Amino acid sequence: MTETRNILIIGRTGNGKSTLANVLTNSEKFNEGSGTISTTKELQKEDFKVEIYDGKKVQYRVIDTIGIGDTQLAQRIVLNRIAEACHEVVRGLNQIFFVLGKKFTEEELEAYNILREIIFDKDITNYTTIVRTNFPEFDVEEKCEEDREKLNQENPKLAELIRTCNKLIYVDNPPTMIEIGKDISEKQKKRKLKEIEANREKREESREVLIKHLMVECGNYRPPSLDNLNERVNSYMTEKEQLKKELDNLKRATEEERREHERKIAELEAKIEVKVKEALTPRVNNGCVIS
Repeated sequence: MTETRNILIIGRTGNGKSTLANVLTNSEKFNEGSGTISTTKELQKEDFKVEIYDGKKVQYRVIDTIGIGDTQLAQRIVLNRIAEACHEVVRGLNQIFFVLGKKFTEEELEAYNILREIIFDKDITNYTTIVRTNFPEFDVEEKCEEDREKLNQENPKLAELIRTCNKLIYVDNPPTMIEIGKDISEKQKKRKLKEIEANREKREESREVLIKHLMVECGNYRPPSLDNLNERVNSYMTEKEQLKKELDNLKRATEEERREHERKIAELEAKIEVKVKEALTPRVNNGCVIS
């Protein structure tokens, strides 16, 4: 059985988490939003393989969760997402990609500290890479170095985070889903198609940067707190997954049957909320979000 290396992607809504997941997996399976409202309502995951040498391949699993700073979410949803993320990385976490967009916020740092101090431990920084997205000159080292200096000077807290984490890397993931209207001229259409192709090339270059980093820097991290939390919620998570699969298969079910499944799922989520609270007490605050 091929070992799967888990990559958890975190970051504030709008920073490009789902786009980064698509770039890594070389797919369009993650919903790429364009605003400040999260389009990632559920935890999303996707596997991909990378050939390293002589046909030998490494399998990775990208896990994209709800956005940091999404304070409108109810605490039950937040705690259930924590449980889902921990359940996915029960055998260990190989890398966290902390997606940093154009502007860094205190909410992002607060959420990461929750991840570091409550869910995992201080060693998580050794497995965290900050990914600076939307950086068109990512392939020019001088420009990257200028930006590093700028970040260090702008915000002391961010500077400390960068210092303690594994590394800061730069990518540019421009959109490839560009709408081409029916009423545009042939010249405009060609320009749009050329832009899409150029953006795809940029994404491929970004993917090479990310894959190279994973091959060199990817370790395995499994703190005791992860086992503790999973022991509390594992049976509930397994039952919830089974109920969700059954619900998806109930294509011709009556409305009453669907409501009964949804009721059972809601009951399990309430139990998971309690168990996660117990595992994280007294340091869980209402409104704090893991991405």
